[in-house]
Amino acid sequence: MATSNSKGEYRNKPEIPDCSDKDNETQHRINVIKKTYCLALETAENEIDNAKIGFEASEKIYRSKERRYLSTSDNCQRYLNTEISLGAQLVQANAKLKTNTADYKKWDGTLADQLAAIFKSVKDLKTKMVDLREAAGKLENSKSDSCCTSQWNIIIGRNESKEGQVADNDHCKDIEKIVDMVFDMPKALSSDIDSIFKASSDIIGIQKFCNTGSLVALQEKLSGHATEFDSLLQDTIKVRKTDLDSRQQELKDALSKRTGIVMDLYTLRCNYGGIHSTLKKICCAVCGCVTSGNDCQPRLEDCAEDICRICGEVKYAFVKEEAPAAAPVA
Repeated sequence: MATSNSKGEYRNKPEIPDCSDKDNETQHRINVIKKTYCLALETAENEIDNAKIGFEASEKIYRSKERRYLSTSDNCQRYLNTEISLGAQLVQANAKLKTNTADYKKWDGTLADQLAAIFKSVKDLKTKMVDLREAAGKLENSKSDSCCTSQWNIIIGRNESKEGQVADNDHCKDIEKIVDMVFDMPKALSSDIDSIFKASSDIIGIQKFCNTGSLVALQEKLSGHATEFDSLLQDTIKVRKTDLDSRQQELKDALSKRTGIVMDLYTLRCNYGGIHSTLKKICCAVCGCVTSGNDCQPRLEDCAEDICRICGEVKYAFVKEEAPAAAPVA
């Protein structure tokens, strides 16, 4: 509530004369009343000073409560923003991570089974390649065996003549290269299958080293921490809201008390102004509505009309009707 600055307050302090220029019963009675109002004016001034002290104290209390309320509100809002922007997102993200890690674990298991099946096939193929290489070696050795010369001549297409000479068959002119390839290919294939066997074994090791299944435990741990963090935020928000309600009630009480003191101070100032105006009127009062003339004739008719006019102005001040134009003062 806006209030005037009490330190810069201007207060009329009139010097009320004794009106000693008139010495009659009426003036004596007026002076008695005037002294009563002077005492009331002094009392009103003291009451204003006391009220100002109370107002300054209530103002300090109100400002203190206001700072505490704003600080508590800011703190509560920070937790609210953190829970909305971070806590809730962490919980939701972990719910999605749980689904994803379960899929990853399932895919990892499927991959492990397929790699194991491939490794088994490669291992079986390697065994067969060893047998093939041994067979090729035996076949190559038989080529140098004199007991197998006739068989080799048939294989490579050589014909023995009656004179004991061997003639090459034109249709088997590239047979030597083919036979050499038969001897050398198993060796190359054996080396290749050995490389494939090692690579398959290494891939299984890499897959096991990745340990995708451990993501499930890590995700569960992360989810637990995220839930605890969000719960901590929510519990703190509840406490902060309770504190905020208390600070708000304290602020309202302080403001209510401050407003009451302000209104009391305003009332005291109005009373002071009324007493001051009354003193100005009754001190050596000159009544302008009393007509001069024959003392034996009525002289207060104009005063009655002025009072009636004031009554009309007051009446229309509190109704939603247009007040009539004020009659000129006689």
